[in-house]
Amino acid sequence: MPYDGFVMRRFIDYARKRLIGSYIKNFYFQKNVIYIAFQDVDLKISLNPSYSYITFEKRNISNVVKHHFVDFLRSRVKGGRLKDIITFGFERTVKFVVEKVDEIGIAHEYEMYVDIMGKHSNMILVENGVILDAYRRVKNRFRNIYPGEIFVFYKSDKINPYNVSNIKNIEKLYLEVQGFSKITVRELIYRMQFLDFHKALKSILRDFEKGCLYVFYQNNVPIEISAFPLNHINAIKKKYCKELENAISDFFGFVERNNILKQLKKNLENIIVKNVVKIENTLEKINRELQEIKDYEHYRKYGELLKAYFYQIPIGTKEVELFDWENNENIIVPLDPNKDAIENASSYFKKYNKLKTKLKGLLNRKKYLEKELNYLYQLWYTLEEVDDLNEVEDIKSEMEDVGILKVRKRRKNNVKSEPIKVSFKNHSIYIGKNNKQNDELVRNSSDEDIWLHVSGMPGAHVIIKHAGREITNDVIEYAASLAAGYSKGKNSGKVLVDYTKAKNVRKVKGLKPGMVLYYNYRTIIVNPRRIDDV
Repeated sequence: MPYDGFVMRRFIDYARKRLIGSYIKNFYFQKNVIYIAFQDVDLKISLNPSYSYITFEKRNISNVVKHHFVDFLRSRVKGGRLKDIITFGFERTVKFVVEKVDEIGIAHEYEMYVDIMGKHSNMILVENGVILDAYRRVKNRFRNIYPGEIFVFYKSDKINPYNVSNIKNIEKLYLEVQGFSKITVRELIYRMQFLDFHKALKSILRDFEKGCLYVFYQNNVPIEISAFPLNHINAIKKKYCKELENAISDFFGFVERNNILKQLKKNLENIIVKNVVKIENTLEKINRELQEIKDYEHYRKYGELLKAYFYQIPIGTKEVELFDWENNENIIVPLDPNKDAIENASSYFKKYNKLKTKLKGLLNRKKYLEKELNYLYQLWYTLEEVDDLNEVEDIKSEMEDVGILKVRKRRKNNVKSEPIKVSFKNHSIYIGKNNKQNDELVRNSSDEDIWLHVSGMPGAHVIIKHAGREITNDVIEYAASLAAGYSKGKNSGKVLVDYTKAKNVRKVKGLKPGMVLYYNYRTIIVNPRRIDDV
């Protein structure tokens, strides 16, 4: 639990100095988030089940979103003065006490309880011990959180960390001590390598009392936030002591963006997979039909033989054995006994022409669907590779352009995603991260640039810029290894990569984004390679 009782207590103690005595200007709502606008600052209360927390953050809401509880807060608490902020040891519950005189002169003292407890996170408005309303109305065996019910504080038998005496099971400490999470227990056990239990615990509490927050990074990605140093974590540590909201924003900003990214990618992937399955099922049906009509030529043969021997065939015959002069053999021809030989021949020619037309249509349809399927696999691979929200938005936009997604009002995206650029032996090499970038690389390349792409599978377009210098074989091999590394074959031992001059690559009208035709190419076998920390 990143926003544990220590982090919450640290922020609330920090926020108390800025908020007590301030007037509440308004309340705003965004999905799972309630903003309380004070005179000089906005308090953000995230009640997201996956990552709940409290911090200062300037609201950025383009459209006013309605929510019954937020509307109720506006009607009752807006304009009130924050009298006090009360914590309960290191529990993840905080009480905001607000005093307000209503329109007819009656004084009220409201209590806004905020529980930061994952899927149980909630905000509850109470007056005189009675619940007025809540963000989440809940009735269960622990609490009834519903208008008109008596407010019951969330029961906890945990011990304040300052009052801990003897603990039987240190590894289960998070179940017995307020504020403790599993990672806090791991830190305590780490410190106990050098100190006894009580001294290790006191060292954590002394570090907490310094009033700072710490964010820990691995590969530029925040992995943990804490109110004291986590010495057992092998990570880069950033320390925040003056503006604690920056620490919380750095950590949870990434978590939120990553969550949105994953959800959007999953939604788009589901749509792509649905289309892939649909086309694969259609191709399977087409292949069955092709198998069924593969011998359609024998209907033409029947018709020709019946025309040649019609004078020998009496009406009423169900089948006849005729000599096939082309293959020098006798064959049995089935007949409709109600038709004469010429009428039977005419039926066979009609059937032959019908199946011939059907075969042509099926083959054309199959060719078209196979191209569509290749494009979808390319799109699917590209989606798997991207890890930036702007790039996912590019893919979403592309899916709308080609009709895979229904076009909705698009969010204006002012951030243009760029291809990966690397330098090798004074040559610039560009790697497309999506189909839009792939097309731009081809469109903006010079004739003598070298274009590379993995052979026969989805992957990135790679361009080596010529820039008036000879492109040697070792540069081509290096770029080919990147083309392999940024392809579906990235985990293979050896990968085939095609390469040619950019002038031999064509973007033909009608081809889907990222799809090209190329000729006069060579093929090289390489080991896949990727750029670290891209």
